[in-house]
Amino acid sequence: MIRPFLWSLFALAVGAGLAVLLVSDPGYILVHYRGYSIEATLVTVLVTLIIFSGISYAMSWLLRNANPLHLLRKSTWQRLLGRSTPAAATAKGLTFLLLGRWQEAYKLLVENAEKVESPQFSYLAASIAAFQRGDRASWSWCLDRAEKKYSTEVEGINSFRALLENRSGNCAQALAILLALKKVAPMSPFVLAQLKDIYSGLSDLDNLEALLPDLEKQQVLSSSEVLKLQERVFQHKLEQAAQYGLDELRLIWQDLPKKLRDNETLTGVYLHALLLKQQDTEAGALLTRFLKQQWSDKLVAMLGFVNTKQPQQLLLMLEKWLTHHHNNPVLLLTLGRLSLRNQLWGKGRDYFQRALHAAGSGKLGAEISAELARLLDLLGEHEESHACYMQAMDLLEYKLPQLPLPIRK
Repeated sequence: MIRPFLWSLFALAVGAGLAVLLVSDPGYILVHYRGYSIEATLVTVLVTLIIFSGISYAMSWLLRNANPLHLLRKSTWQRLLGRSTPAAATAKGLTFLLLGRWQEAYKLLVENAEKVESPQFSYLAASIAAFQRGDRASWSWCLDRAEKKYSTEVEGINSFRALLENRSGNCAQALAILLALKKVAPMSPFVLAQLKDIYSGLSDLDNLEALLPDLEKQQVLSSSEVLKLQERVFQHKLEQAAQYGLDELRLIWQDLPKKLRDNETLTGVYLHALLLKQQDTEAGALLTRFLKQQWSDKLVAMLGFVNTKQPQQLLLMLEKWLTHHHNNPVLLLTLGRLSLRNQLWGKGRDYFQRALHAAGSGKLGAEISAELARLLDLLGEHEESHACYMQAMDLLEYKLPQLPLPIRK
């Protein structure tokens, strides 16, 4: 509003000055050309020029805005001459980008970037084409140009730069950019997701754990993905704690989120650590409580390694589960081991044989054959024991190499 007003005042001042001058001396103009002469006062010429300029401007405005042929538009003449507009060339470049024609897309987008309304978007698209061609210098230059054109808010461009750096294998550079961005935009889902991917790739579970609350709060991951990530983090913490004291191991277990207390993987890691530290009573109690709530072949197998003071109770409990898992080779193998802990040699042999029949071939079959062979050897049935040992060897996942061996005498 102020600028038009000032221009109006200026025009009035100039007009008033000219009026004063022309009144005192109206002036005289004579134009002579090839025998023809035109005479007029200066006032007449100025008024005529003003009227002609007004009519020309009005006609031009009408042709630009009311003419259906758009004859005065630059795009019309470009179409008539067979030339594409910058906007059309940019659109074609984007089409080439979507079709994977990286070189053509890059050329059109860069050539017309400065001729369109929002050049930063053309440069961003061109950086993708350059990245797909493996041209680091070009995509980096495109991002620099986009950042310069969009200098007020560059966080989005830098987050995209971090993505391309990481995809190019420059993990350290990407991480540095993302950590700087996190200070400016701490709740950006895209930044958090990239940090999660980098920390996961580096197995940096400490920083991944620190990032978990923000990932969950911003709903970057689904609930199942968050659960898997928490499982990975706490598995690492339990394994690390197992290398130190028993108290630290128990403290980590007590700090587990409630929804992870019944996790099979974490329970198995904790039980394995307890057994290594000879905490068989605690391990047996935890195993029994877990298996009463849900079945797990992996944890049932661990019961066979628990040196409990009351093996009779464990044997009776597992035998009740035979009703629902009567042909489960893992359960039968564990029952055989618990039978041996109760010094029930015949029952143990029977369970091992049933387990071997149910397991068939494979790694588990080799393990069962080895158990049965050891028992038969101690029972004095050496031929049957030898046959079971040979069967175990045949069922091994990795066969023993053919080596020179002494001849049996």
